Amino acid sequence: MTTDVTKGVVTEAGGSGAGQDNVLEASGVTLRFGGLTCLDNVELGMRRGEVLAVIGPNGAGKTSLFNSLTGVYKPQEGRIAFRPKDGGEKQLLGSKPHLVNRLGLARTFQNIRLFSALTALENVKIAAETRQKVGPVSIMLGLPNARRAERESDEKAHRLLKFVGLESKLNEIAGSLSYGDQRSLEIARALATDPQVLLLDEPAAGTNPTEKLELEQLIRRINVELGVSVLLIEHDMRLVMSVADRVMVLNFGKKIAEGSPSEVQQHPAVIEAYLGASAETVAEAGAEAVVAQAVIAEQRGPVDESDEVVAAAGASVEEPVAEDFVAGEPEESGSGEQSGSDEQSSDQSASDETVSGGSAPDEESGK
Repeated sequence: MTTDVTKGVVTEAGGSGAGQDNVLEASGVTLRFGGLTCLDNVELGMRRGEVLAVIGPNGAGKTSLFNSLTGVYKPQEGRIAFRPKDGGEKQLLGSKPHLVNRLGLARTFQNIRLFSALTALENVKIAAETRQKVGPVSIMLGLPNARRAERESDEKAHRLLKFVGLESKLNEIAGSLSYGDQRSLEIARALATDPQVLLLDEPAAGTNPTEKLELEQLIRRINVELGVSVLLIEHDMRLVMSVADRVMVLNFGKKIAEGSPSEVQQHPAVIEAYLGASAETVAEAGAEAVVAQAVIAEQRGPVDESDEVVAAAGASVEEPVAEDFVAGEPEESGSGEQSGSDEQSSDQSASDETVSGGSAPDEESGK
């Protein structure tokens, strides 16, 4: 039986890929904005229960892939399928984000998106209540099933805040929490929707070394203790190599490598994508030395790929752009301001030298 996902009913598909224990599959995914191709025939196969990391240089298409998997964008070509624990196969291409979440996929964002005026507890309870089946009438009348659902969501929120280490801060306003705590709170809110697959979009961005270590431990606990498959985008190569079971590499919207962390570390195409180093350079210098440079290069910090894509696409975007898809300021603006400042400083310096040399005219006397 096949029905339209976009009308609120999930598609039941046939068993292509039967026999494979993949929880999430994507094949031939191609996403274009005007004349710009963000994803070019991307293939993804995520095994149930694993931690799969997606890495690549800035602008490689990682976040565009996440947006395609979760319904934020609708690729022009390809197929995306989710296989829940209860069997069957659900087609995700073209489905709305809230329907994708209801199926069992939850995500976090590059830019933290909490309800900053609410408490940590309230943020998690809002997510937990999306799984409740209590109608508005029952809630308004305070019927027993509504009161029971309220208790269950409260207990669940407390349990998840304790799981991520925020039990002591459950009544604090989300906007007043430290950056690392806000990242943890966003993960707790995603977990409150009972996902089978958790997509983390650069969760370590902006965190300090201590918070990165805590995040690494948290990801492992989510995977092992909760049995949640984790799809991770991250620029911190040390975190990726320590926590990922497999790594997939994107560059210019194409998949260029996939394998274990050690295999990907030594892949010539990966090293060339990050540093421009050729296979011959890798052979001469040694893969470990070149990869070490790649790790250092990645510590410069992530750039929101969505900003780059929109800036490149300009006014030629054919389809509506998502709300979070906002073009940022050009990177050159900072250097331009600095250059102008340097020229002004140079002019001032020259003026000072002229005055000290006695050759500058007296402005008041005109001499």
